[in-house]
Amino acid sequence: MVYYKLTFQQLINNIDKKYTNKNINHQIIFSLSKIVKNSLDLITFRNKQIDFQYQNYINKLNQYYKKYAPISNITKLVHFNNADFIVLKKVHYPRNETELLCWEIANLIKKMNKKIKIIDFCAGTGCMGISLKKNNMNSKLTLLEIDKKAICNIKKNLVLNKVEANIINNDFFKYIKTCKTKFDVICFNPPYLNKNEIQENLIKYENKISFNNSNDPIEFYSELFKNLKQITNKQFIVGIEYGYNQKKQIKNILDKYKLSNYTTFYKDLNNIDRFAIIYKNSND
Repeated sequence: MVYYKLTFQQLINNIDKKYTNKNINHQIIFSLSKIVKNSLDLITFRNKQIDFQYQNYINKLNQYYKKYAPISNITKLVHFNNADFIVLKKVHYPRNETELLCWEIANLIKKMNKKIKIIDFCAGTGCMGISLKKNNMNSKLTLLEIDKKAICNIKKNLVLNKVEANIINNDFFKYIKTCKTKFDVICFNPPYLNKNEIQENLIKYENKISFNNSNDPIEFYSELFKNLKQITNKQFIVGIEYGYNQKKQIKNILDKYKLSNYTTFYKDLNNIDRFAIIYKNSND
C-alpha cells in the first residue's frame, strides 16, 4: 500500500488551515493510524510518516465538514486514553484536552499506594472515569451524570471496556451537597461554555447541556471547591477542565478556598490554558 509522504506534523499543519476543528481532525487520524492513537502519540510520532492513505483521510474529513456526520459515525469508535468508547448521538464526545488531563491524572495516581475511589462528575460517555479504572482495576469507580441518554451511553462503554462502576443519574449541585462518600480522585469536565459561546454546529449532534447547563458556568467550580473537604480524603487528586478564557476566574476560586498551592495549570495542544490538577498529599 502506498501512503502519501507526509509526516503527521506536516499533515496537521496543512489540514488545520482548511479544516478548523482540530479535535475532529485528530480524532480521525487516531481512527486511521495504527501508531497514533491519542494526543500524546501525536506529539511523540509527529515526525513519522503517516501510515494511512491521505485521500481516505480527506474523504472522512469531508464527511464531517460537508455532510455534517457525527464523528462517532465516521470513526465508529473514539479512542481515548488507550481505550475505545462508543459515542451515541446527542452525547458529548471526548476532546483532546480532556485526554491530556486524563493522562496527567493517571500519572499522579501512580503515587497513591492504596486502593482508590474515583468519581467522574458530569461523566458524559464515562471516558475519563472508565479509562482511569482500566489502569487501576482495584479502584472503585462512580460515574455521575444528569442526562439519561448519556447514562445509556455510559452503560454501553462499561460493557465494552469490561469495567464495573456505580452509576448515579443525578444533578451535580444536588449530589455534592449531600454526598457522604470520600474520594481519592475526582474528574471534572462540566458544561463550562457561556450561552453566547454555543454555536449551532456544536449542538447539531451533541446535547446542549453538555456545553451549558447554568446561567454562570463558573458556579460548577465554586460548588466543587466549596464542598471539596467533605468529599475527599486527606490525599487527593482533582482534575478539572475549563474554558480558554476562564483561568483567572478559576484561580480566584482556588485562592478563596486556599487550594492554589496544590494546583498546577496545564496548556492544551494549541498552547492554551485549558485544565488544572489539584494534588494534595496526606502530609500537606
